[in-house]
Amino acid sequence: MAKSQRKLNFALVFGAIFFSGTNWAQSNCLFKNPLCFYNSDVLSYIQVLHKHQDYKSIAPFFYGPYPAALGHAKFVERLANCDFGFEMKRVGIKETSKTTWSITYQRTIIGTSENFKVDCALINDTCRVFLDEAAWKRIFQPKSIGK
Repeated sequence: MAKSQRKLNFALVFGAIFFSGTNWAQSNCLFKNPLCFYNSDVLSYIQVLHKHQDYKSIAPFFYGPYPAALGHAKFVERLANCDFGFEMKRVGIKETSKTTWSITYQRTIIGTSENFKVDCALINDTCRVFLDEAAWKRIFQPKSIGK
């Protein structure tokens, strides 16, 4: 009886250590690479925020000439007015350096599938999507809806 109790205690302690270590590792990498956004990826996480109309929370996950030229308030307004509700999934990722990635997504709009790529970089301990005018069109104005 004492031996089985020790085994049970060992299993409980090991399980607690393992799961607390997993939570620590997840919280330690949160937002620090494109695949570490609450069991999602960077663009899928941004899409969830968009669906919840939390545009001010979306803006910090972008960097580059497009948001810089518009300024924060106008960029948030543009995010609020863009169509980003299409079905989308990540189909590939490539690490281009230790702090930059290229991610390929596939979206389906009205039965038409198309692939597009986004570039991400780790800036100030947060993974951000690069956005110039071409990237804005690629992400938010898909070819399949004719914009």
